[in-house]
Amino acid sequence: MHNLLSVIVPTRNAMPYLPEALASIMAQGYPHLEILVVDGASTDGSREVASAFPQVRLIEQAGTGLGAARNSGLAAARGDLIAFLDADDHWPADSLSMRITYLHAHPDAPYVSGYVQRFVEPGTPEPAAYANGWLDQPVPGYTPGAVLVRRSFCETVGPFDEQLRIGCDSDWLARAQDTGAVLSFVPQLVLHKRIHTSNLSASIAAYQRELLTVARRSLQRRGVI
Repeated sequence: MHNLLSVIVPTRNAMPYLPEALASIMAQGYPHLEILVVDGASTDGSREVASAFPQVRLIEQAGTGLGAARNSGLAAARGDLIAFLDADDHWPADSLSMRITYLHAHPDAPYVSGYVQRFVEPGTPEPAAYANGWLDQPVPGYTPGAVLVRRSFCETVGPFDEQLRIGCDSDWLARAQDTGAVLSFVPQLVLHKRIHTSNLSASIAAYQRELLTVARRSLQRRGVI
């Protein structure tokens, strides 16, 4: 028996990356799949591109941030399994099947990830933060695009914090970890993550401030401070 799987794709003016992201989802070959593209008031044709793909449901919102987009997708999702893919990233072949197979084989595992390979978009200067070979090899995927999660665990963790413009993903993953649940890993590459000048995390100072907030909240939840 196949579980319905919902893939949530937040996008805002994501051309020309969105077609590759959606094509990589369709290429997974999973037979029970819905793709939810949450568009934040794009003006570059992203909505039209998304609507041209079969199995895509377009959800339009006012462009109030990444956390709000993810939450809109979660509210509309019908699947027992939830996956995320940012509009500027893409999955390699068999990314879904490896993670789905793991969850089917481990019914007590609430979520699973794999490895991420970052790559620099041509014409983008390589950020200093990715020096020392970090771009040359896959690393463990502590990012939503690498994670496959059961809906029941999403409900346990709760929504993404819409007040965190950049750190909402880190906050969600920290809250998931603080439940005591273990994030399992498959030893394969499951996500190609694009580095370009429009990445939210390129706002390094703002990102660092929000990560400090995430860390402080986690320490408070665990009673350390």
